Amino acid sequence: MKIYQRLWLCVLIIPGFISCTSEQPETMVGTLERDRIELKVESDEPIIAIHVSDGAMVQAGDLVLEQDSQRHQARLDQLAALRDQAEARLAELQRGPRQEAIREAQARLTASAAVSRNARTEFERAQTVFERGLSNESTLDSARTAFETAEANERASREALQSLLSGTTVEELQQARAALAASEARLRESRIALQRLKLHAPASGIVDKVLFEAGERPAPGSTAAVLLDDRRVYARIYVPEHLKARLVTGTKLGIAIDGVENPFTGMVSWVSLDASFTPYFALTEHDRSRLSFVAEVDIENAGDLPGGTPLEAWLPDRDGD
Repeated sequence: MKIYQRLWLCVLIIPGFISCTSEQPETMVGTLERDRIELKVESDEPIIAIHVSDGAMVQAGDLVLEQDSQRHQARLDQLAALRDQAEARLAELQRGPRQEAIREAQARLTASAAVSRNARTEFERAQTVFERGLSNESTLDSARTAFETAEANERASREALQSLLSGTTVEELQQARAALAASEARLRESRIALQRLKLHAPASGIVDKVLFEAGERPAPGSTAAVLLDDRRVYARIYVPEHLKARLVTGTKLGIAIDGVENPFTGMVSWVSLDASFTPYFALTEHDRSRLSFVAEVDIENAGDLPGGTPLEAWLPDRDGD
C-alpha cells in the first residue's frame, strides 16, 4: 500500500516540477549605455595642457587637451616661405623677361663678340709667325685655344639673349604652376597637422577618462581621452532565443532601471543576427548557459542616468501592459 502511495505522489510532483523547470523568462536583462568616443592623437609631441577632468560635462567643440606646437609651427613657416617662393617664380615667368635683363644680355653679347674678334686676330697673327718659323708650336696652340674659347662664349651670349627675346615657354609655365600647387598642398597638410594638436570634443557628453598626464608623450594613434556621447542613451539587452522572433526594429518595450521608481518606454533600434551566451549577471546559472541575442533599445528621458546601470526590459503584453 505504501508503495502505491509513493507512486501516486511521484505522479503528482513530477509534472509540476517539469512545468517549473521548463518555464522560460519573459524579461530581458541589460544595462544602460552611451556610445564611447575615443579621442586619438596623431603626433608624439608632449601634452602641454589638459582642460577637462574625469566625469566633467563637455559640449561639442570644447577643448579637451593640447600638445606642444613649436615643431609643427616651424615646419609650417618653412612651407609658407617655399610657397611664396614658388608663387613669385610663377609671377616672374608670367611677366616675362625684364627689359633690364635683355639690355644686359645684349651688352654681354657685344663684349663677347669683341673678345672673339680680338682672339681671331691674335690667332691669325700667331699662325703667320709660326709659318715663318719665328715662334714655337706652343704659342700657336695657346692662341688657338683662346680663339675657340672666345667663340664659344659669344655663342652662349647669343643664345641667352635669344632666350630672353623669345619669352617664357608653355612648358615652363606649366612646371611653375605645378610647383606652386604642390607647395600649397604641403602647406595645407601642415596646417591640418598643427590644428590636430588640439583635441576638441566632437559631441556633447561626459569625460569618462583622460588617459595621459601633462608632460607625457603619447604614441601616434593612441587614445588620449574617452568621452561618453550624450546625444543617445540606450539599453543594451540580451534577448532569449524564444523571444527573438518577437523583437524587430521598432518594437516597443517596457524598461525598469534599477534605482528609478517609474518605468520607461523604449523602442528597439537594433537586434543582433548572431547569438551569444547570456552575460554573467543574468538571472540564474541555468540562464547564463543559454544563447541570447544582443539588442539595443532607445530610451527617452534617460539622459541624466549614469551608464552601466542594470535594467530589465519586457514586451508590453506582460502583466496586461
